[in-house]
Amino acid sequence: MGGEQVLVFALDTPSSLPHTGGMDVLQRDDEGRVALLCEYLDRLVEGPVSRETFEEYRAVVESATPFEVNRALEHLLGAAVDIAACEVPVARFIRSVGKALEGQELPIYPEGSLFARLDQENEAIASYLGDQQELNKRLQRETGLPLSLALDEIASYDGLEVHYTRLQNELFPLFEASGEPHSCVKLMWTLQDEVLRARKALLTFAADDRPGFWRLYGRYYVLAGILSFRERYILYPVAFHALGATGPIEGPSPGMGGFASLTGSLSTEELERIFHTLPFDIAFIGADDRVKFYSDPPHRIFARSPQVIGRLVQNCHPPKSVGTVEEILASFKEGRSDHAEFYLVLKGSFVHIEYYAVRAADGTYMGTMEVSQDATHIRSLTGEKRLL
Repeated sequence: MGGEQVLVFALDTPSSLPHTGGMDVLQRDDEGRVALLCEYLDRLVEGPVSRETFEEYRAVVESATPFEVNRALEHLLGAAVDIAACEVPVARFIRSVGKALEGQELPIYPEGSLFARLDQENEAIASYLGDQQELNKRLQRETGLPLSLALDEIASYDGLEVHYTRLQNELFPLFEASGEPHSCVKLMWTLQDEVLRARKALLTFAADDRPGFWRLYGRYYVLAGILSFRERYILYPVAFHALGATGPIEGPSPGMGGFASLTGSLSTEELERIFHTLPFDIAFIGADDRVKFYSDPPHRIFARSPQVIGRLVQNCHPPKSVGTVEEILASFKEGRSDHAEFYLVLKGSFVHIEYYAVRAADGTYMGTMEVSQDATHIRSLTGEKRLL
């Protein structure tokens, strides 16, 4: 078959175990057991372990709970400078504890809750990946079939992007604010970005390059499966236990209060509708680097949710972008600059993004304003169109 191999979930394979009630066993979290798991994970950072080494840790590895696994991941990821470099040892670790995680009783998430919605989306992703697995086997058995069969399926399914966006903007901020160790989401975000990059690359792939296709497709497929497993067996149980009674953050009711200055005054409702109507998105990050406000127009480019309010802006960006964000903020705080500009093509649109330092009358740094807009139409304009 030209060197092609049937792709399977080599790591962290989701099972079809049903959700059940009960959290008593899940919540077992012994310091000594966690210390052993951290020690075992440190060994995996150095490389694959021998059978003899595994036997030293077998008892705790084969009975680990999501809470213990999460704390062990925090041990590694919480101090990591390069999150992406942790991918392989973490994969080895979760493969080792995978059977223990699958054997735990999972919570039953309340109907209509964020966890129920996320879980349903994740189950749909697992089903999609199962269909992809069957199509993959067919394509490799029947080598005359065109790769466009797989590419068409990938192009028609946007569930991964929708799901990852919900996680990043709704669950991740709440989980971070819960006080529970949460560095696992940094690696998840990094892998989510890679899945979406691989999908984008596949959609422009030369369909006659079968070996190249299988390499890229394998990365897309396996990583999506890894993330699906980790969500179900680690993230959701731990976050649900930490956030069971947490609801969405509510803003002030329209019409309360108002805004007044030398240049005029607006009611809260007028101000809210103006922000809603502006042809660009605005966000304000306070001097403490926490998000204080964002506008929510119908044309918003980057998804936001009320859970982002109060969140460190560094946590609102994928790990690979955090260094750039921190450099911009540092340059604003130190007075070295007042403006930063970026632009990119996103889903066929030319997106323009600017950051402005907001300063008090005496020059004191108060925060940063982010302005994003779809400038595709503006970029295409030529000549003049006057009112008169």
